[in-house]
Amino acid sequence: SRTPMAILTVFAAGTAAVLTPAPLVSRRGVSIAAASASLLPSPLPLHTALAAPPRTLTDRSGNYVVDIQKAAAGLEDPLAEPEGAFSTISAALAVAPAGSTVLVRAGTYTERVFVTRPGIQLLAEPGAVVAWRSDKPYEAALTVDLSEAASGGSVTISGLTVRHSSPSIAQNYAVYVPPPSRAASATKVELRDLDVSSSSGSGLGVEGGDVTLLSSKVHDCRNHGLVFLGPTARGAVRGCELAKNKLNGVLLRDGASPAIEGSRLVNNGAYGASLIDCRGSLAAGNEIRGNGKGGVSGECDDGDDAEV
Repeated sequence: SRTPMAILTVFAAGTAAVLTPAPLVSRRGVSIAAASASLLPSPLPLHTALAAPPRTLTDRSGNYVVDIQKAAAGLEDPLAEPEGAFSTISAALAVAPAGSTVLVRAGTYTERVFVTRPGIQLLAEPGAVVAWRSDKPYEAALTVDLSEAASGGSVTISGLTVRHSSPSIAQNYAVYVPPPSRAASATKVELRDLDVSSSSGSGLGVEGGDVTLLSSKVHDCRNHGLVFLGPTARGAVRGCELAKNKLNGVLLRDGASPAIEGSRLVNNGAYGASLIDCRGSLAAGNEIRGNGKGGVSGECDDGDDAEV
């Protein structure tokens, strides 16, 4: 008779059994296998070995990554992958808590973007574009709205190109910062290295809060380049270029008090800077030339600036 071979059987619970047939003798002397099992522990439970990699909303550095290629591939948000990535900026901001950094890869994002929490850094690679065209009024492409924030902090947005079109008479801005809540009134908003244009309105509208625009270009807007409006609108414009806007490069009015420093206000259709009942300052280091109606119209309440 043949010697029976040992049989290895793996059970669902993750253990293995070696089945060794034991001979039984029949009337003809032929062996009949009767299994006796010896249970051995499996080196690694099967359910552990086959488990999917852990899912995460962030990359290995803890950043929330936005990648337009995810959208092009038809994947859904949120894309919780081993090195997490989102197909829209809005989806990443919806889950990123205060203190987070959102990295935006190059590509064109056709969406409205809202930053509503202090403590957010939104950092874009070169070539990252937020483009919003709408037939509805009052739709900015990028809005920093801290009107319901329960605490202060800071917001930084860097590197984005913003293109905008939305029909309205008031609050027609590519980038809009409304007044913050009382709790967030000390929040500092920093907009750095932006390239902004609106074919329907103004580039940046600040109606309240402490907002600083650094090393940015605001150009070819249908209305003004920058608008600071209202007694709580303050901050600074430093190292920026406000050029080829149909009306003024900068409009300060109704008590607004930003400082305009080291910037170029050139080739705008009306004035480089229009100052109406404002408390800001226009430093001597600005380059103001080539504007259709002159360099500066009006003056701030301190009387430092007169029409040029």
